[in-house]
Amino acid sequence: MKQVKELYRLITQFLSRFESIEERKKLFDWFDLQSADQIPKEQFSSIQKNVKNRLLNEIGLIEKKSNTIRYLQIVSTAAAVLLIGFFAFRYWPAAEHIASNKLLASIPPGSEKAIITLADGKRINLDELALNQTVQIGETILTKDAQGKVRYRNAKTGKIVSQQNILKTPKGATYELVLADGTLVSLNADSKLTYPSSFESGKRIVELEGEAYFQVQKTKDHREFIVKTGNQQIKVLGTKFNINAYSGDAGIRTSLEEGAVIVSKQNSAVRLKPNEQAFSEQGKLRSKSINIDQVLSWKSGQFYFDGTNTVEVFNEIARWYDID
Repeated sequence: MKQVKELYRLITQFLSRFESIEERKKLFDWFDLQSADQIPKEQFSSIQKNVKNRLLNEIGLIEKKSNTIRYLQIVSTAAAVLLIGFFAFRYWPAAEHIASNKLLASIPPGSEKAIITLADGKRINLDELALNQTVQIGETILTKDAQGKVRYRNAKTGKIVSQQNILKTPKGATYELVLADGTLVSLNADSKLTYPSSFESGKRIVELEGEAYFQVQKTKDHREFIVKTGNQQIKVLGTKFNINAYSGDAGIRTSLEEGAVIVSKQNSAVRLKPNEQAFSEQGKLRSKSINIDQVLSWKSGQFYFDGTNTVEVFNEIARWYDID
């Protein structure tokens, strides 16, 4: 009987989120020793009933039975959590295997890989393109230079028709692209850049999904360079900045290294100075001071973690090493 009471207490503490690490371990160990067949139906039903009553007592709802709908919702939720918890934590230890050295050694580091999809649908695997090799598409010549960067130039001296291309990096890969105007774009893992093969008159516009670092080339006529990502756009003349716009992370963040940019979103806009970052808060754009070296650590093949966002840490590792 004493053991059963202790079990009720552990479950209640866990569902109330007040359990200690030792209490949580005791509860997990107990679930691990049980199975649905080993626990008598009557005992499991009794556990459910007692835990529900204890939870309801703690939050003062048993005396408020006049609010019947709310009462039933709480009861149903407590029962559902208990049932889900039982079957989830029954197999919890199986998911906590520590990776062996052999497994870790088999995971390759990031590399330089990318695929360009041309306007006509043709795909070019850039890691299969030799250094200084050129490919002509219409009147545009695509070259992978000695540094491995992709560059565009006109096949003729006359005006050419611009076409939209897509550069996509897979997980576990990065790539650098030099646009037709001389702008250098470094694409992080699992990212996509949509851009024209040449910039004609007017604004220079590209679209980004994922993360990229831009070194925008100034033009003689001071044409604006605009990056569109999600529901935001970043407008510059000539500058160095980083945009993190992964869909699974905490919103779009634009970080400025050099120059000036204007980040806009619907009726909100901020102008950034070097070492500042734009972010969205309650639907409005805000700015804050940052350490730009930390933001750009990925360009040097490094991670910088400060413990503030575990979810983003694991997302970044998953993208860089192409693992779950």
